[in-house]
Amino acid sequence: MSKRHILKEVNAKSMCGMEIVVEQIYENIYEKNFVQAEQEQSWLPLSKIVISDKVINLDLDNSFAHPRTGKVFKVLNS
Repeated sequence: MSKRHILKEVNAKSMCGMEIVVEQIYENIYEKNFVQAEQEQSWLPLSKIVISDKVINLDLDNSFAHPRTGKVFKVLNS
């Protein structure tokens, strides 16, 4: 049985230039479509990140408010 979701580290940057690394949730698109397991896995980034065991939904522009500081960051590479 293959994994449905994985976490990948991505960079996020605030408007003042502070950069942090967060984990973005990726979904296995072949598992979702029930394609044969022998095919190569392909991962689609979801609009969700994980910080300190908390799942945070990204806004339409891939931005989020940090749960501890309240600073707004934008995911740079997804």
